[in-house]
Formats: sequence, structure tokens, C-alpha cells
Amino acid sequence: MTLRNSNSRETRLVPSLKFSTDTVRPAEQFDAWSAFNSMAELEAVAPPAEGFKASSASYHLGGLQLTSFQLAPMNVHYTRNVQRRLGLDHWCLSVTTKGPVGYQNSDNEVAVSPGNLLLHSYANPFSGVMENTHYSSLFFARDDFWDIAEHLERGAHQLVQGPMAQIVRDFILSMITRADGLTMADAPALSEAFGNLIRALVINNPASLEAARAPIAAAQFDRARRFINTNLKWPGLTPDTICANIGVSRRQLFYLFEQQSGVATYIRNRRLAACYSTLAKAEEGRQISVVAYEYGFTNLSSFYRQFAARYGFSPSEARSAPRNGSVPSSDSGTFVDWLLHLGET
Repeated sequence: MTLRNSNSRETRLVPSLKFSTDTVRPAEQFDAWSAFNSMAELEAVAPPAEGFKASSASYHLGGLQLTSFQLAPMNVHYTRNVQRRLGLDHWCLSVTTKGPVGYQNSDNEVAVSPGNLLLHSYANPFSGVMENTHYSSLFFARDDFWDIAEHLERGAHQLVQGPMAQIVRDFILSMITRADGLTMADAPALSEAFGNLIRALVINNPASLEAARAPIAAAQFDRARRFINTNLKWPGLTPDTICANIGVSRRQLFYLFEQQSGVATYIRNRRLAACYSTLAKAEEGRQISVVAYEYGFTNLSSFYRQFAARYGFSPSEARSAPRNGSVPSSDSGTFVDWLLHLGET
């Protein structure tokens, strides 16, 4: 493995642009947002004196732009005049995480609920009704996807549905959670992965699916990981229930976790990590047995053995170390261990 110079271009963060009305006087917030986001004609719902809470964070990834929005209620009108003024010729995939959103164009009217994936085109007018809305969008230029333009146009201004839609949605949300740490070296790989995913989404033939195999697996793994982390205390957390909830087969699930020594090992290690985190909180002072049982370890002696094998010290030492002003040390940690523990706290 070759280490890169920390000052190299590849390790620089991708360009980002952030804006919030929090720093503006309430009566001026809507005007400030309208001036910042001039991609459409905006209409506030509340009187200006009540303020307008809105923010966005955008990340430039070469041919893609990733943006997250948090918006107060308003109406949006992307008119033909706006389209001519801006000269936009982009598509946009948006995932709503808090809504709902009402969306319509000349041919279609859509109610967008949280979790839905919407494809729309900036080559044609549309309008929207926002509540207190949070959503994340990925903008991509028509010229960069000329080979599937016909397919995208047929699906524009509609909800995107099906198994691949779920994978693309998870891909976008995963990018958002990591956005502030994305580097210039990440941008080409993410653009390539998205290109493969969007082609598999709209064409869905064996060749496109094969090209998208790696990003599909990455998105499925991230979804499985998030489901496991959310349900660590659930006694019913098994491979079968994970498959049922994320929509993959047992064979695919075991393939996804092959590099983690299997899904059962991953669950056990995550539960051990959760126990460690809880025990290390000196202010809680909870009994070790209570913590172990809470996270599914019904045999206490087995829990002690597994904990010591994983961390190189006992649960008792993990609990007492913060009170003594020290941190238990272990010689068993590896670089891979550090990577696998990213995002666990």
C-alpha cells in the first residue's frame, strides 16, 4: 500500500457550499433564501415577520452535485421563463426524508412521502408544495448521460420504484451521511458508481446489472449495517429477519458480510461494541450482567470470554477504567478493526 502525501490534491475535501437563514433576521430570511436559491420562483406560506428557516449543503463531485435541503413551508414554481434564464438541462434524483411534498408538472401529479425517490428534469417546468421538508438531491447533467437520456425522459417527473430504486435511494443517503468527509479522490469513484447504478435502474438488463454489481453490493451492505445497528437490542435480530427487512436473499446477505467473517460475527461484534460503550460511561454505573442481557448475551461467562477476546481486557476493566481516569489498552486492534468501527458511536 502506498501512502499519499497529506497535502496532495487527492486528500483535499471536495468543494462545498453551505447556507442557512439562521444568521439572518427573521423578517429577512425568506428574501435571503430566495436570493441564494434562484433555481425557481419561490412563494412563502407564512408571513415574512414569522421568519423562514431553511438551509442547504452542496458538494461538487465532478459531474455530480450532491445537496441536502431543510426547508420551511413554501411553494415552488420552476417556470419556462426560469428555465430559459438559467439554461439548466439537468436531471435530479431526490430522496425525501421528511415531508410530505406535493409535486406536479403538465402531465403528472405526485404525492412524495418520506422514503420516496423522485426523478425530475430541469428541461421542463414543474411546481411543488413543501411542508417542513427535508430532502437530499443528486443533480446530473443531461450531456453526461446521453446514452440513457431516452430512458430517463420516460421516467421523469415520477416516483422511481422497485428494488433498484431502493438501492439508488440508499446510495444517495449514504453519500449524504459521509458528505463532509468526501475527498477529491472519492469523487471519480462515486461518479462512476452512480453512473453504473442509474444505468442499471433505467435499463435493468444483465450487462448493466453486472456493471453495477459493486455499488449495488455496497448500498445493500450499508442498508444491512444500518438495520443491524438500529436493532442491536432486538432478540429477533437474525439473518432471516435482516433479509426480510432489507429485501435480499440469505445467499446475498452472507456474500455482503463475507469480509466481516459473516453476518453473525458482525452482529456479535457490534453488540460487544455497544456493551463496551455503555460500560465505559462511568456516570451510568450499570451492572455488567444487565448490559450484557440487554444486548442479547444470555450466557454471562460466554460474554466475558467474547469481550476479552475482542478487546484484550475484561468488561470489569472497561467499566472501572473511566472512574480511575484511564483507558484500558489492547494490543489486538488492527487498522481493519478501526475501519470496521467507523460510525459505531
